[in-house]
Amino acid sequence: MFLREFKNKDSLVFDIFKIRETAFPNFFVKKIYKTLDLEEKFDIKIKNFPFCLLPNGKDHIFFEKEFQGIKNKKCRNCRYDKKCRGLDKRLLVVWGQEALKPLKDLPEEVMIEVESRCNLDCKFCYNKNSFAKKERIDNLDSDYIKKIINNICKSGIKIVRFTGGEPLLRKDILSLMSYAKNRGLEVRLNTNSLLINKDNAKKIADTVDNVLIPLEATSDKEEAEITGELDSFSRKIKAIRLLKKHKTKIVRAGTVATKKNIKDLEKFFKLVLDLKLDDWEVYRPIPTKDNKEFWSKKDVKILTDKLIKFREISGKTFFIANSVPFCSYDKNKVNSVSSGALPEDGHIRFAIDPRGFAKPHYYFNKNIGNPLDLMSCWNNQFMKKIRNLEFIPKKCKNCSFLEKCRSGSRYIAKVTNGIYKSKDPLMAV
Repeated sequence: MFLREFKNKDSLVFDIFKIRETAFPNFFVKKIYKTLDLEEKFDIKIKNFPFCLLPNGKDHIFFEKEFQGIKNKKCRNCRYDKKCRGLDKRLLVVWGQEALKPLKDLPEEVMIEVESRCNLDCKFCYNKNSFAKKERIDNLDSDYIKKIINNICKSGIKIVRFTGGEPLLRKDILSLMSYAKNRGLEVRLNTNSLLINKDNAKKIADTVDNVLIPLEATSDKEEAEITGELDSFSRKIKAIRLLKKHKTKIVRAGTVATKKNIKDLEKFFKLVLDLKLDDWEVYRPIPTKDNKEFWSKKDVKILTDKLIKFREISGKTFFIANSVPFCSYDKNKVNSVSSGALPEDGHIRFAIDPRGFAKPHYYFNKNIGNPLDLMSCWNNQFMKKIRNLEFIPKKCKNCSFLEKCRSGSRYIAKVTNGIYKSKDPLMAV
């Protein structure tokens, strides 16, 4: 047993030197990740361990005040240099300095809204908060988008996401995605899929690494009430099957967890399994002028418990993919089925819209710089404040989940209370 001590009844800290595989880095890290499966029941903390060796569990790492490990010169360029205290000298003797692999201070992906128009009119679309709420404007031209793609490559960013509006409305979308693919980027596509057909499905499958399709209901009748299109659900199912037939690497779905969809979540779960989707994620609704639906803490509880139940049935974890404060329910349970706030608000990525504005996320109407100077956008003062957690409420600063939860949605806090530093409405009082 390598668990070292209980911090309190709901959390535990383990000592890395209690693990037998300490001398074998790969086995060692696998053992730690296996332990993180317990996070539904415990707040798990890994003490005195460098971030670069556990990138998918970095929100569990903490350092004791008296600890000072060994770092190398390359660590100065790591995005976690100021937080990380290096590798324990006992492990350094076994693993060597080469074990430390600094993580570059780069966004994980850039999202390009290549098309402002959409062939659907979903009631809760986040674009209703953006420039597109009044009109659909001219899009970025192909040459400009290619310049952005070139800069993504030069910057060392690995992923580009094509989104909209509906990106497949662009006549040159396949050539743009191929352009990115040929330059070694991982290509992701957000599409409502209604324009996927026998003529283009194979090309999309060959070009795109990851396709995300929204499923907002489980029947044509129900989805028509949301999208305004009578047969949108049937056409989505047909598109998913076409993409699977042509062996698209990853085909996944996303569902806005409205109160009705939370109630009917079992139907979605069954559909996801029947379609053999690679992944499925659910989203907290983003409030718009036309959609004031806010989750209550009860909604968080019901959704969390259902996702945990689905994991027990399927062996797969389906995540809440945007931010929700963990203190809105049982912190450990929410943490175990939540991606936290990392995918939002500019923490690990940012978007470029059809006006040529770079912004922290799709629904942020805040220009952070020139899309042809990506690192300047990433290092914009507002973005740095977001990543450095300068907008979090005081009460969150000592929370053990802060690195992942990040006080929920700073955007929704601003929409609700007028300032970014206010509390997310779902936070416990």
